[in-house]
Amino acid sequence: MSTSVETPRAGVIGQPLPRIDGRLKVSGRANYVADNIVGDVAFAAPVVSTVGAGTITALDPSAAEAAPGVLRVLHHGNMPRLRRCPDDMANKLKASEERVPFEDQTVYYAGQYVALVIAETYEQARWASHLVKVTYHADPPALTLDEGAARSGIKPQEDEKTERGDTAKAYREAPVQHDATYTTPVEVHNPMEMHATLARWDAGRLIVHDSTQWVVGQAKSLAYVLDIPEEQVELHAPFIGGGFGSKLFLWPHTILAAVAARVTGRPVKLVLPRQHQFTAVGHRPATRQHVQLGATRDGRLLALRHDSLSHTSCVTEFVESCGEMTAWLYQCPNVSVTGSIVAVNVGTPTSMRAPGIASGMFALESAMDELAVKLAIDPIELRRRNTPERDQVKNVPWSSHYYTRCLDVVTERFGWSRRSVEPGSMRQGRERIGWGFASATWPAIRRQASARVELRSDGSARVVCATQDIGTGTYTVLAQVVSEITTLPFSQIEVAIGQSGYPPGPISGGSMATATVVPAVAAATRAAVTNLFIAVTAPKGPLAGAAPEAVTLRDGHLHAGARRIAFRAALEQLRTLPIVGEATTKPGEEAKHFSFRSFGAHCVEVRWDPGISHLRVTRVVSAFDVGRLINRLTARSQIEGAIVMGLGAALQEHSVYDRRSGRVVTDNLADYLVPVHADVPEIDVSMLDIPDPHIGDFGAKGLGEIGVTGMTAAIANAFYHATGRRIRDLPLTVERVMET
Repeated sequence: MSTSVETPRAGVIGQPLPRIDGRLKVSGRANYVADNIVGDVAFAAPVVSTVGAGTITALDPSAAEAAPGVLRVLHHGNMPRLRRCPDDMANKLKASEERVPFEDQTVYYAGQYVALVIAETYEQARWASHLVKVTYHADPPALTLDEGAARSGIKPQEDEKTERGDTAKAYREAPVQHDATYTTPVEVHNPMEMHATLARWDAGRLIVHDSTQWVVGQAKSLAYVLDIPEEQVELHAPFIGGGFGSKLFLWPHTILAAVAARVTGRPVKLVLPRQHQFTAVGHRPATRQHVQLGATRDGRLLALRHDSLSHTSCVTEFVESCGEMTAWLYQCPNVSVTGSIVAVNVGTPTSMRAPGIASGMFALESAMDELAVKLAIDPIELRRRNTPERDQVKNVPWSSHYYTRCLDVVTERFGWSRRSVEPGSMRQGRERIGWGFASATWPAIRRQASARVELRSDGSARVVCATQDIGTGTYTVLAQVVSEITTLPFSQIEVAIGQSGYPPGPISGGSMATATVVPAVAAATRAAVTNLFIAVTAPKGPLAGAAPEAVTLRDGHLHAGARRIAFRAALEQLRTLPIVGEATTKPGEEAKHFSFRSFGAHCVEVRWDPGISHLRVTRVVSAFDVGRLINRLTARSQIEGAIVMGLGAALQEHSVYDRRSGRVVTDNLADYLVPVHADVPEIDVSMLDIPDPHIGDFGAKGLGEIGVTGMTAAIANAFYHATGRRIRDLPLTVERVMET
């Protein structure tokens, strides 16, 4: 049956509507994990290793067990059997660390959990965790890429390899060459809401409240580790206070909370302190990247080589795909990309906003700027000359590609034509002014999702999907889709997400959630409307006698020939409610015929005061091709937040490890610096808002990651323009710029 449902461009899609969950959050009524109150709850606190490598030779919990309020101390000697979770994303199974808690007596990194204290109160658990006596045979930790390589070697990753043409030969014969190495440090996610889990068992069912970016995968993975049926795990995550990738997959603390609740027979709440955010729940790994560029004298790329090395932990392999974008971003006949890892004694790295590409773009876009200097070609013009007409990796056309339009926008809005070419020549008072440029890019990803939409007699609707809102505006976006199609007021749409038992939805990572869920919700809404047409044309319906396929929905009314009835009035008259529509959507054959990417560009102004070694970013102008915007307000929030994250990575963020113990020195927000309001410059963001015609309903792509890509390079390039000094190692701290 065909259904005619008009979705006019002037509807709620694209409007800057406020978040429907915003009032709950600003009034303190949004319950995050740690806010949940249940009766008879106990509290858990992990005991962490104080050495970076070695073996536990003895563990004595007796003093902790005798402390007031302590219920149990779990450790290797009494831990129930657990299973390692397979790395099987296709079946929604993945743990951030393959090794399960307390699996052996080996210490792989400082901060590793070696025991867990469960007590009546949070304070008692924390106090008693310091009473557990652990004796170690300590080994010297390997903390750097070179130390890890010397100890266990470098492991090339076949999945990271791309070869096109003869790069070595093309580079040797290129008239102009650039060869340099770039490094990035360990960065830490530090979401506002710290990681937390509340677990309880009820008649054999495990009910978990968890701060996670993947309710479906978290529930399935937890069931696998505990060796219980999937249907016996119910996971809730209605509100998440940021994640940036650190909350994508199952971490040991969630497993420990579930086990603690089982062995005590009581609900157990485990909230990690801020210090544990630096050791036990992931980070962006350090990288060293070697880039070679060969070009003609008029700036056409002939050869591009990008070799990256990043660290992983000794318990799980994680790969930072630094060269992922290298083979597609610029036109070049000869490309070689490789990626390798080394194991070091730190906690397991994980995805961090724009994983791989954020680090990789620092190297590639810095190298492109250096090549532009050698060629005496404007940096933006160099990018124009090397803009590809199609994806050279897949040899297919782009699904949409408006990169050069992004260049036009930032050039005009920034006033790039006023840039003086000579480094150090733009000054105001004591300050030297630098203008820098870098490209931005990210894959446009869509996956399978299911949704259910209910039309109710009071004229409202409810949309249900097992995805989650990590602060990005998913609640609001889904309400807009239903409102757009049904013409019901935006305020009358209820959104139910954040529960594993709902129709399965996607992970909130990789900028895929909106592009994945919107088609499913749109299809479910249209199915509900179709069922409504059937109901209203039934013998006792308000449009009885009309053919369901002849009914149309427009202007807030159902039309059948000369008859019409308001949408809400039709619902009020029906007795068989709610009217339900369900749908599952997934990508089709389009991925074989098109390449789905997003593109953007940054222009950055910095000011450098050499007298006090003060470097600050004073202006950012960015433009992005990210498909159609579902909500302009939340979209801008996402992009601006990503830009600020890039600002922190460029100027401040890096982790410092104690060389002797392997412990993180910068394990708090006083020592690990992130941008504050005073650090954030004027940010001018333009989004083209051009629908991608092939990705799905409304043509929306994800945009949470792309804003951070290229930002570090743009700032470093601007510093070079201000000073004539090139820094190839992040971050550009006061100490580093003084040494240059």
